[in-house]
Amino acid sequence: MAGEMRIIYFITCILSIFIYSTTTAQQEAANWYFGDGAGISFTTGNPVPLTDGRIQTIEGCASISDRNGNMLFYTDGSTVYDRNHEVMQNGSGLKGNVSSTQSAIIVPKPANPGFYFIFTVDKPDYFRVSNDPIEGVHYSEVDMSLNNGNGGIISGQKNIHLITYDPSDPVENEFKSSEKISSVIAGDCISYWVVTQFTNKFYSFRVTSSGVEMNPVVSTIINNFRPLINDNDLNVTAPGYMKISPDGKKLAAAYSGTALGSPRSGGGKKTGKVFLYDFDDLSGQVSNERLLLANAYPYGIEFSGESKKLYATSNTYSQDDILQSGELFQFDLEAPDVQASITQIHSSRNVAGALQLAPDGKIYRAGYPTDAGYVYWDKLSVIHEPEEDGNAVDYRHNSFDIEPKSVKLGLPPFVQSLFNTNFEFENICLGEVTEFTLSGDLQYDSLLWDFGDGATSTDPNPTHEFAEAGIYTVSLTRTLNGIQRDPVCEEVTIFGIPEVPSGFTLKQCDEQDDNSQDGLAEFNLQLAKEYLADGNPGLQLYFYIDRQSAENDVDNQNSLDNIFRNTIPDQEIFVKINGFGSNCYKITSMRLQTTESVDLNLNPASGCDLGNGEAEFNLDIIEENAIIDLGLDEDVSLSFYENEGDAALGENPLPELYQSQPREIYIRADSEGFCYGFGKMQLETTSLPQTQQFNEFSGCADIFPIELGAEMNIPNPSDYYFQWSTGETGETIQVNEAGQYTLDLILRESGCGREMTYNIEKYEPPQIDQIEIENNGKDNDLNIITNSSEEATLFALDNPNGPYQTSPEFRNVPGGKHTVYVKNEQACEVGEANVFLYGFPEFFTPNSDGYNDLWRPYDIPDPEYRLKLISIYDRYGKLLVQLPYNTKGWDGNFNGNPMPSDDYWFEVELANGKVFKNHFSLLRKN
Repeated sequence: MAGEMRIIYFITCILSIFIYSTTTAQQEAANWYFGDGAGISFTTGNPVPLTDGRIQTIEGCASISDRNGNMLFYTDGSTVYDRNHEVMQNGSGLKGNVSSTQSAIIVPKPANPGFYFIFTVDKPDYFRVSNDPIEGVHYSEVDMSLNNGNGGIISGQKNIHLITYDPSDPVENEFKSSEKISSVIAGDCISYWVVTQFTNKFYSFRVTSSGVEMNPVVSTIINNFRPLINDNDLNVTAPGYMKISPDGKKLAAAYSGTALGSPRSGGGKKTGKVFLYDFDDLSGQVSNERLLLANAYPYGIEFSGESKKLYATSNTYSQDDILQSGELFQFDLEAPDVQASITQIHSSRNVAGALQLAPDGKIYRAGYPTDAGYVYWDKLSVIHEPEEDGNAVDYRHNSFDIEPKSVKLGLPPFVQSLFNTNFEFENICLGEVTEFTLSGDLQYDSLLWDFGDGATSTDPNPTHEFAEAGIYTVSLTRTLNGIQRDPVCEEVTIFGIPEVPSGFTLKQCDEQDDNSQDGLAEFNLQLAKEYLADGNPGLQLYFYIDRQSAENDVDNQNSLDNIFRNTIPDQEIFVKINGFGSNCYKITSMRLQTTESVDLNLNPASGCDLGNGEAEFNLDIIEENAIIDLGLDEDVSLSFYENEGDAALGENPLPELYQSQPREIYIRADSEGFCYGFGKMQLETTSLPQTQQFNEFSGCADIFPIELGAEMNIPNPSDYYFQWSTGETGETIQVNEAGQYTLDLILRESGCGREMTYNIEKYEPPQIDQIEIENNGKDNDLNIITNSSEEATLFALDNPNGPYQTSPEFRNVPGGKHTVYVKNEQACEVGEANVFLYGFPEFFTPNSDGYNDLWRPYDIPDPEYRLKLISIYDRYGKLLVQLPYNTKGWDGNFNGNPMPSDDYWFEVELANGKVFKNHFSLLRKN
C-alpha cells in the first residue's frame, strides 16, 4: 500500500433528542502556538493571529486541536498548556528543550479518541551550559477526559524513554539523539510512524491502538554519513528540521553542520547539508540517501501538500561566521535530478527559520531580520502557491503580522499526513447516510471504494450507511490510463453515544459553613460524566442553562463553567454529550440537588518517615482502615485533598502514595457517586526501624541455609507486614541458594514501608572435573580442569598445604601416583583427586638388598594405559629381554648372567597401542 494515506479519528453517535452533523474536515492542525506567546488560528479558513499563548520558546513547540478545530493543548517540550492556557494536569517537567529544533510532536493514539502521545526531544548540545545529562527521546500519554475535560498526562505514563542510540558507545550514550523528529500515518492506515535520527541511523517507532512499540525499525545509512564526531564534516546532532512528506514516500533532513566540539568561528558554519531519502510507510525503513545542498547552514525543511516540492531555508555566513543572509530554496521532487532542480526563491537579511505547511495549503516561514535579533519580530513569511515552480510560488516576505507577539525560529510540526487530503465525508452520525466526496482534482478512469464493512462502490461520490458503531478503514483505489494506483485510505471510527439516563440528578453536599440548608452549593458538573457517558472516555460533556443555548453553541465555546453554583434549589440545567472531535451529540436535562453533609472525624494517620522531614502515606490503605473504623457502608468511598475547596468539588484528589510533611488534609466521602460528607485528618510521621536497605551476605556452602531478617531485630514485629520475594510472610526466612531476595516491610496501620534487598553469595568448593595428561617421553604435563570459573582458583600437587599456584598446569611431573589439590580464595574446602601417570625409574640396583632390585615402568590403573609388553635393549640395540604386562620387573640378567652397570634402552607398548621409548641406568654396587 502506498504512502498516500492519512488517519482520521472521529466519533459518531446515536441521535435521540437533537442532531448536528457537518463535513469532517481535518482541523487538528488548525491552531499553532510558537515563539514568545505567538499563535495562529486557521479555523475560519483564513489565518488569524492568536495572542493568548503562554509558551516562550526559541525553537521547539507543538500543538494539537480536535477534528473541529477546537484547541486542546500545546507545549514547548518541557511544559504542556491546556486549552485554557493553564499548565496541564501533570504537564510540567517533560524532557524536551525550548532550544531543541523539534522539541516535541503530538500524535493521536489510534482508535482511542481523546488520547494523545507527546514525543519530546532534548537538545544534544556539545556546549551545554549545565551539567545535567542529555535526556534523549521520551514520550508521555495524554487523556483528555482528565481534569474535568481539560486533559492531563496519565500518571505513570510520563517521560517514558526511547532508546535511539547504542548504550555501549560512551559518546552515543552521552548525546542520545539528534534534534529531529517527524511523524506520518503508516501504510496500514491504522497506525503511525514516529521517526527520529542519530548518527547514521534512523529509528522508526510504530504507534498503534495499544500504544508505542518500544523496539524501533532501525535503518542504517551508509552512503554519505560520517562518524558522529568529525571536525571536518557533518555533526549529526546539529540543529535543523526533519520532515516526512505528506504522502509518506520521502523524508528530508537539514543539518546546520557545526562540527561537534569544533570552534564556533573560522568557517565552522559552512559545513551543513540537506539530504533526501526514500521512506517506506509500510515497513518504516529509510533508504537511498541523496545530497541536495552542501557547504551551507540549513535549518527549515518542508514538503508541499502534494509532496511534489521540497523547500529549505539556509543561512550564509562569512569566513568569520558572521551571518550575511538567509535563503529560501525549492527542489522539484519530480525532476530527474532533484539536486540540480534547486531554485533560490528568496534571499534576505532574515535568518533561516522553520517552514511549516498549514491547513490552507500554504507554507509559513519563521525567522527574523539579523538586525532584530532575538528581541522582537512580529512577521512571518508565506509561500502562497507551494506546488508551483520557481518564482510562481508567490512568496511574500514578512507579510503575515502576528503583532503584538514575537516569532523566533520554530513553528509547530504536525503529523504530516494531516495535510494529504484525498476525500472528505459528511453525515457521520450512526443512523445517517454518510456521503463521500473526492477532494482536490484527482484524475481517474475508474474508482473503487471499499467501506471496510464488506460494502464497495464505484461511484465517484458514493453514499453509505454503516450498520454499527466501530472502526472502519475506508479505502479508495483509482485506475488511470489502465494502471491501478495504490489505494489511499482513511480510518473512520464510529461511536455510539449511550442512552442518556432519564431524570438524572447530580447531588452535592450542602456547604459545610452554611447552616441555612438553602439547597445551594457549588457543583463540579463534570462529576456527571461517570453516569451520562457510561464510562466512555471518548465522550465530552458541556452544560447550559437552557436547551436553546446548548443547541446554538455549535462550537461548544459558551458552555457553563464546570464549577457551577446553582441559583435555586433543585435547579434544572441541560447537558450536551458530544463524541470527541465530532459534532454529533445528544442533549438532555439534569437536576442539581444538595444533600445534608455527614461530618467525618478520623484519627491521625501515620506515614513512614523518609528522612527529609516528609513521610509517605498510602491513602488507599488509610481509606480502607477509616471505612472500617467509622462503620461506613460498602458503597461509601473516600478521597483526600490538600484544601477544603478541592474536597468540596471533588477536584485534584491526592494520589494513592502521597508524600508530605505532617499536615492536615481534607476528606470527601461519596456514596454511589454522590457527595456523602466531609472531614479532616491529621497526617503524622512514624519512623521505621533503622535497617539497612541493601544487605549482602556471603559464605561457604557448608554454612547454608542462612537466615535473613534476624539482623533487623525489630522490637514490635506484630506492627508490620513482612512480604518476602519468596512469597513467605514471616519475620525471617531461611535460604539455601545464592541470589537476590527482597523484603517489603510495611506498617500495618498506614501501609507505608520500605523495601530491603539481600544479595546472597554462596561459595561452592571447586571440584576437579578432569585432568588432562600429556606425556613428554620421560615425564608428564598436567592440565587441571575444574567446575570453577573464578580467576582466584589455586592449585597444588602432592601437598594439601601447598605451595599453591594460580596456573592449572603442572610441567614435567614424574610418573607414578600423585594427588592434585584445588581451592579458591575463600578456602571453603579443598578439592582433591588422585592421578596415576605413566613413568619409569631412572635407575635400579639389582644387589638383592630389597631396594630397587627390579626395574619396570609404573603401573596406571586405567585399563587403556595398562602395560602390554616391555622390551629391553643394550646400548647397541640388542634385544635382551621381553617382559609381559604382569611381570615383576627385570632383574638385570641376560641368559642367567648379570649385565654390567650401563645405560639400557626400553620400548613399552600400552593396551591402547601407544608406544614409549626411553632409557634407564643399571647400577651395581661394589
